[in-house]
Amino acid sequence: MTLPSDLPPELSHKGVRAADRLGFALFVAALLHIAVIVGVGFSMEAPKPVSKTLEITLSTFKSEKAPEKADFLAQDNQQGSGTLDKKAVPKTTEVAPFQDNSVKKVTPPPAAKPEQTQTAPKAAVTTVAPAVKKNPSQPQKVKTEAAPKASIPTFDSSQLSSEISSLEAELANEQQLYAKRPKIYRMSAASTMRDKGAWYKEDWRKKIERIGNLNYPEQARREKIYGKLRLLVSINRDGSLHEVLVLESSGQPLLDQAAQRIVRLAAPFAPFTGDLADIDRLEIIRTWKFAEGDRLSSN
Repeated sequence: MTLPSDLPPELSHKGVRAADRLGFALFVAALLHIAVIVGVGFSMEAPKPVSKTLEITLSTFKSEKAPEKADFLAQDNQQGSGTLDKKAVPKTTEVAPFQDNSVKKVTPPPAAKPEQTQTAPKAAVTTVAPAVKKNPSQPQKVKTEAAPKASIPTFDSSQLSSEISSLEAELANEQQLYAKRPKIYRMSAASTMRDKGAWYKEDWRKKIERIGNLNYPEQARREKIYGKLRLLVSINRDGSLHEVLVLESSGQPLLDQAAQRIVRLAAPFAPFTGDLADIDRLEIIRTWKFAEGDRLSSN
């Protein structure tokens, strides 16, 4: 028995050699090339027949039988005839007296103007009328009446002094009444944050809503009565309440009275400062809502 250690070195090599791999790869490549050459064929595409074109003309007469080979297309069948060796377009049999190969623009001559016959002027006959003698007109005498003289009014100095004193007293009285008149500034819900006293109105609204929700009318909560009304609240300079008026009723006397009571409970308010310092009375007009959820709010 021969052991592997007794074999020569060239026979005792284990595994696949690089030469074996190269030979196997060349063999596979040759098989693939043969398969491609044998399996894939090339064929030339037959050219498509070219369609014939025919010119279009007008036939001069109609034939019962269609020609086997037509030279032109026309509205009717027509058998060819004549003495020409090549095809020619049918033409009219009439011969023009004048022939030319080029087309020229022809303008017709202007029409002759009709002759006007001049007639001799007729002699005018003039007649002279006898002159009419005019008598010189006499100037008319215009009578002018003298305008009546305006009477100069007479004034009593004592009466004028009393009237002037009365007017001065009346003017002084009006000035005093105007000076005593309070300076009122009215604000509505349409005022913006840039309006005079807008900050005061916003703080006042928050206070009314807070007091109103704490003192919401119990009967309205129990009976589910809702609505909205429009109030005018007048506030004095020191913040005290001047008056509360219902401008638009809610239709529910309970809600109208509750809104007035809430405003009176929230008084007094903050005194006027800042841009409201020169105001004697502030009037605020807002719409108040008693809405579902038993909430009082103002828009």
